[in-house]
Amino acid sequence: MGPEISQFLAGMRKTMEQVVLPNLSDRFAQEQAGIVTATLAFLEQVHDKVFHYELLEHHLYQRLLGQTLDLLSVPEVTDPEIVETLAAIQRQLTEDPPGGDIHLYRYDRLRAGNESMKELLCALIRLQPALPDAVRTALGDLLQPFFRDLERRERSWVKPLGFDAQADQLPDIAELLYCNDRLQLPGDGRP
Repeated sequence: MGPEISQFLAGMRKTMEQVVLPNLSDRFAQEQAGIVTATLAFLEQVHDKVFHYELLEHHLYQRLLGQTLDLLSVPEVTDPEIVETLAAIQRQLTEDPPGGDIHLYRYDRLRAGNESMKELLCALIRLQPALPDAVRTALGDLLQPFFRDLERRERSWVKPLGFDAQADQLPDIAELLYCNDRLQLPGDGRP
């Protein structure tokens, strides 16, 4: 049985801290080695959460795109570009249905699916001016909490890097991902 990834990362970080950094005399090299050390420490903290982070995002994007389809599939929405984007969303959700088995696939497929869904959402956001006022307002109401939560997750994800001046006010990413040591997915009936 081989060591855990966290052991490899910890070993590299300790080598940087205890061997490389103390033996560097050039200030720039010290700064760069410090950045590498900080990055290794960050990876130690988050490496085991990457798949779950992407899986949660996958479920959230699927839910948002499904809600967007419901909202925009009304007779008032006639712009051909919007109609085509909605058709592309429908194809995406048909090929990778909510409640499907994406969790059984490789990470790169999960990540690619998330990128596709983000691109479709961006296309809709870009097309918002062509929507009827009431539909555009409803879409904005749907998007606002989604992006607020997304920003909170992203800031919590990079919290260990120490670049966010308000990081101490953010929860750790594990608090946002898990409840009772289990991934919190939308609609799973847990708090």
